[in-house]
Amino acid sequence: MNIYNSLIVELPEDIKKAMYFGDYEKALELMDIYMDRNIPHILKNRIQYEKDRIRRLKEDYIYTFDKAFELASKKIKGFTKDELEKMKDEKYADWIYIDGEVKFIHSFLKNIIKVNTDLKNRVVNSDDDNKDSQLVGKTIDEIIENGEKKYFIHLKTGIRLKKEQARVGEKVRVHIPIPRNAQQIKNIKIHSTSHKPKFISPENHPQRTIYFEEKVQGEEIFTVEYSYENHIKYNVLDPKKVSNIQPTFYTEEWLPHIRFTPILKELAKEIIGQETNPLIKARKIYDYITKNIQYSFMPQYATITNIPEYCASNLKGDCGVQALLFITLCRIVNIPARWQSGLYSSPYYVGCHDWAEFYIEPYGWLFADPSHGGGALRNRDKKRWNFFFGNLDPFRMVANSEVNYDFTPMKNHYRYDPFDNQVGEIEYEDRFLSEHEYETILEPIEIKEL
Repeated sequence: MNIYNSLIVELPEDIKKAMYFGDYEKALELMDIYMDRNIPHILKNRIQYEKDRIRRLKEDYIYTFDKAFELASKKIKGFTKDELEKMKDEKYADWIYIDGEVKFIHSFLKNIIKVNTDLKNRVVNSDDDNKDSQLVGKTIDEIIENGEKKYFIHLKTGIRLKKEQARVGEKVRVHIPIPRNAQQIKNIKIHSTSHKPKFISPENHPQRTIYFEEKVQGEEIFTVEYSYENHIKYNVLDPKKVSNIQPTFYTEEWLPHIRFTPILKELAKEIIGQETNPLIKARKIYDYITKNIQYSFMPQYATITNIPEYCASNLKGDCGVQALLFITLCRIVNIPARWQSGLYSSPYYVGCHDWAEFYIEPYGWLFADPSHGGGALRNRDKKRWNFFFGNLDPFRMVANSEVNYDFTPMKNHYRYDPFDNQVGEIEYEDRFLSEHEYETILEPIEIKEL
């Protein structure tokens, strides 16, 4: 059984109590006691996973209240402790208890500035650049007017092993995501690599990677240069043209995250009401997410036991969290939906991004980007909000069409991100490396319209 599927199992009550309080020492002690008991194998997997989850939580939640205030007051003019308390209570500044003390996530400052206009306007020496947003707006206008848009994209991506993590003479295994077949992706080419690859996944692999296996000689840098074309066609959607007969593929659960839990089934009912048209149902789900889910940078996905339910219960989440909620709700109401992720890659910015596809006859697979749509709605850009239901910009590199899917060849240890793969994974014979132990390389070489 995939160990990640053990996330469907609840932890024993006493372990949960220790975890909520952040008493990780006690929690680990209790876990060892349970591991010696005659408990189901799936629960042993769940407890083993929780041990790793504790380590990840300690990596992500690092700032005390006083340290968080110190950092925020240096970046934001006139920032007060009352404002930090407000950001905490309103879920802008994510936190947990560790040893009974409030600890803020490492990305809290970036998050409160991103999602709060007042704080953003008070940032000292703001370097906010609007060029990328302007390009996307112009591109969307042209797609709507002309019906299509094509881009050639050439990137260099990879992983740089930090010097202090270089164990000279030891074997290291590296997976770097590369473009895969997708409805909008054409003419994929691998141009060059830093090392001779041991294996390159086929273009239809659900989480496509290029795989290196080398003995470390120093501060190793593993890179791949590739190019592809992104062909976008504009979809004009009309509920009256929707077929009465719809397919049933991609409507099943996919553990551990695409789960039809009671709260999600009830939420789907509330959103859909008596509606029967699948296109309108999908739009209702998109509208609910974009109007109600607050964008938020997240801890490692590996620390969240049910991502869509987390999003629905907390009304917050980043691009992948929102996409998974959209996919799960669509599947609950029998609309085929699936994952797409990889990179957002424009001339001004290259970074990680996730979104979704959903299927409606007679249109076929359509796009939905709830996080970009929600951002557009917050900025009162209804054209862009409507566009990201059914359509997509051409600035994407698609590496993944599934969540929680094994690489080829498989990793020996846990993945840093067990569910998605946007920048790559690296491991030694005895353990995997965390994000802070290496640097990611995301370089645009050439991005041009065709």
